[in-house]
This record gives sequence, C-alpha cells and structure tokens, in this order.
Amino acid sequence: MWPRVLMQLVELLPHVARLVPIADRYFASKQAGERANQAALAAMAEGVQADLGQVTKAHAGLYRKMQEQEAQIAEMRDEVRQARTAMEQRVETLERRLAAASRWIKVGVSLNVVLLLIIVGLLLRK
Repeated sequence: MWPRVLMQLVELLPHVARLVPIADRYFASKQAGERANQAALAAMAEGVQADLGQVTKAHAGLYRKMQEQEAQIAEMRDEVRQARTAMEQRVETLERRLAAASRWIKVGVSLNVVLLLIIVGLLLRK
C-alpha cells in the first residue's frame, strides 16, 4: 500500500512543482494587497485624526463664544432686573403723587364749594 502511495506522489510531483510558483505569486499578491489595504487604512486614519483635530478646534471656538454669550446674557438679565426694579419704584412714586394730587383736588373742590356757598349766602342776605 505505501509503495503505491509513494508512486502516486512521485507522479504528482511535476504538477505540484508547476503549482508552487502560482501559489507563491498568489500569496505574494495577497500579501501585497493586505499591505496596500493597511497603508490605505493608515492614510484614512491620519485623515480622520486631522479632521477630528479641526472639528475640535472649531468646537473650542464655538464653546468659547457660547460662554461669552452666556456671560453677556447674564449681564443683560441683571440690567433688565435693575431697570424693572427702578421702573417699579418710579411707578409707585407716581401712584403716591397721583393719590396725593387727587386728595388735594378733592379738598380744593370741597373748599371752593363751601366758599361758593358762603358767597351765595352773603349775597342773598343783602
């Protein structure tokens, strides 16, 4: 049995010898393809890293501007509160003055009516 196997292997050796260079070229091309893929992936990774760096810089600028705007909004909020407080105080002052003027007008009209009645009464006596 072993001699037959060996005889068949001897017969197949020339065919195997022809297939070895083809297999070698196949494995070499496969390895070259893998190297090319690795190089392409490395180039893409570098590009992505560069893009991420630019995005990070852009976001840093946006964050800085957003913080500045938050500070400006806080200042404006304080100014609006102060203006509202001042306006409320002025309205209260005007309301008090209006109430006082209303009282003075009522007193003045009442006194005028009393004086008019006195004058009419004096004129009718004579």
